[in-house]
Amino acid sequence: MNVKIFVALAALFMAASCFAAKKDGAIKEITPSARMSDRTKDKTRDPGLFGDYWWANRVLSRHNEIQKLKGKKVDLVMLGDSITHFWEWKHKKSWEKLTAGKTALNLGYGGDRTQQVVWRIAHGELDGYEAKCVVLMIGTNNNSSKSTKPENVATAIEKIIEMIRQKQPNAKIVLHPIFPRGSNAQSKHASVRERNNRTNALIKEFAEKDGKITWVDFNDKLVDATGWVPKSIMPDELHPSEKGYEIWAEALKPVIGECK
Repeated sequence: MNVKIFVALAALFMAASCFAAKKDGAIKEITPSARMSDRTKDKTRDPGLFGDYWWANRVLSRHNEIQKLKGKKVDLVMLGDSITHFWEWKHKKSWEKLTAGKTALNLGYGGDRTQQVVWRIAHGELDGYEAKCVVLMIGTNNNSSKSTKPENVATAIEKIIEMIRQKQPNAKIVLHPIFPRGSNAQSKHASVRERNNRTNALIKEFAEKDGKITWVDFNDKLVDATGWVPKSIMPDELHPSEKGYEIWAEALKPVIGECK
């Protein structure tokens, strides 16, 4: 790795670790925020350059991938949280099947919220290459907090789309509603599901008014007759299984095919 890049990233790591999350009165969901101090206890995880500081390692790994793509066209860029991250990491066969014959960049980070995506875009994750298609699905981690206001999450998603357009003006933007979660009304995920639903209604309205966003909603295929998520699709009531990712792939394939 280039020494100058290492020094710059190390400085970024130290600065972001001490970063104050937001100014007084600011909406936290749109205030850029890094997670450089996040550490993992998973001994099987690749320690990377920054040891057990997994989020910093993820930033570095994405930086390195972007360096390889400098000046090139990228067929598919996916922005999101662990739901996106795990597709490439834990369901590699499904990911490889989706991206076969395409240049793809997975920008999913476990646990990320809208404010982390804002920070990542501001720090270069959409720079230096030309994306044909940018797929966004974010917000479920924001709504995991009882104090979260769905309208703030929706505002942040609108902000992220604005940033995508600034960085990638020629890209087709695909927006998903936040996926359903929870296996029944008694689930710990039920209240989060309600906040997700309220956020989805707002961003759907935004997408329809915008007219240039491709809204891809297949949430009805992720639930059963009860309206809740079966364990066959989301074993932990949140992250898709192989079957769940195949459902997602089937919804995305025709849309990706239209990205020129």
